[in-house]
Amino acid sequence: MRDLRLAVRALRATPIVSCVAALSLALGIGANTAIFSLVNSLLLRTLPVAEPHRLVTIASDRAVGMGFKAGLGWNYGMWDRLRQRAQPFGGAAAWSAQRFNLAKGGESQPVDGLVVSGDFFATLGVPALLGRTFTAADDVRGGGPDGPVAVVSYGLWQRRFGGSATSIGSSLDVDGVPVTIIGVTPPEFYGVEVGRAFDVALPLGIEPLVRGRKASIDQPRSFFLFIMLRLKPGQPLDAAAAALRAMQP
Repeated sequence: MRDLRLAVRALRATPIVSCVAALSLALGIGANTAIFSLVNSLLLRTLPVAEPHRLVTIASDRAVGMGFKAGLGWNYGMWDRLRQRAQPFGGAAAWSAQRFNLAKGGESQPVDGLVVSGDFFATLGVPALLGRTFTAADDVRGGGPDGPVAVVSYGLWQRRFGGSATSIGSSLDVDGVPVTIIGVTPPEFYGVEVGRAFDVALPLGIEPLVRGRKASIDQPRSFFLFIMLRLKPGQPLDAAAAALRAMQP
């Protein structure tokens, strides 16, 4: 009790210092709480996909040496060869984040977009809320049987189309190129990077239509792709790594 009385007297004798100390302590506690909340939302929350524990990203020695984060550092030719040899796994997908403009003219309407492989949604185990997602037939140069197509997020579907079912089959201009909307993703699916949502997804094969000569898939030195594999049920990580090394030559 004597120590407590002395502490109270000291605090009363220097009120400004006492207030500053109390505010610093409060800010410190608040900052720690905010940082934990950020880490929890960005690092600890699982992806909104089927069985996320079976998904792995892969990186090459070149990618690691160039400082790319896990999964990034593949050009289109590398992905195409890996895709053709992905039988040892439960699925394979590639993607890259890009920005698109949805305006037909005048003021731009920038959105966050993805260019993805045909099996992207199937590998993740994400079904369409409305319509359908991509297939390998959509991921070809110039577009598949339905021409250039797009899958939009639930958020864009609500904002731009008011949640109308008639949006399926309608046209959407992406960087001035009309594409047909074939599907809408579920509201809980924001993409594959926690903290970064997407609005529009396009098949990799139609990137040259949208980007023209700047298309990354035509530039061997553009290591723009992330690659993700789905392990087969019960497939251990070391066995998957061994399978990759076997096909590496």
